[in-house]
Amino acid sequence: MDNKKDIGNLNNKDFGVELDPTNKLKLVEDDKKGQKAYYNGKPMKYMDYMQEVTDRVQRNKQGKGADNIGIFSGVNFDKNGNII
Repeated sequence: MDNKKDIGNLNNKDFGVELDPTNKLKLVEDDKKGQKAYYNGKPMKYMDYMQEVTDRVQRNKQGKGADNIGIFSGVNFDKNGNII
């Protein structure tokens, strides 16, 4: 992953939103695909990124903390970039 600017805007101080306090998710512009998503610096599918953002919004609304999903040992990816 190049040192590109994160365009995901998951931590927006103007709106009081903090969905990625540990800055593990990143969405960047890509010349060929439009956008690329990363988790902990590793590529992930865009739809997996969007699902994670949606889940974080829901958890945040329920007062559970945006990136707190309980017992969690990390994310693993298969060879195609899917979260397993």
